[in-house]
Amino acid sequence: LGQEQEVLRTGKLEELDRLTEEKGKLVDELTSIGQQRDSCLKQLGVTENSEGIESWMHEQQNPKLLQAWKALQSLAREAKALNELNGQCIALLSRNNRQLFDAITGQKARGTFYGPDGQTATSSGFRISDSV
Repeated sequence: LGQEQEVLRTGKLEELDRLTEEKGKLVDELTSIGQQRDSCLKQLGVTENSEGIESWMHEQQNPKLLQAWKALQSLAREAKALNELNGQCIALLSRNNRQLFDAITGQKARGTFYGPDGQTATSSGFRISDSV
């Protein structure tokens, strides 16, 4: 997520596809690990929510275990916030690109400035020529 944010910040968007693929693989892996955790908790009779897990960890009287759980929860909150921020950045870039495209093609103005052939044209039919 940090690398994704850096790519968005620097505009090196060609790297975004690779990062998105990596992020997808990591999400799949974390989902699988989460399912394994839930299965183990169910076997132990632990309620599968934060309160149930924390209560069970207190019963184990292992401060390091509880500390690791709290650190994991903190990382998960940070990841969620960073992912949401990156999503907002992508939405902003998308909106800016759309506005730029509209400005270049004249979609918001009086017609199209550039036609399908790449030549300039206005709604009046006049073309800007590069010939002298």
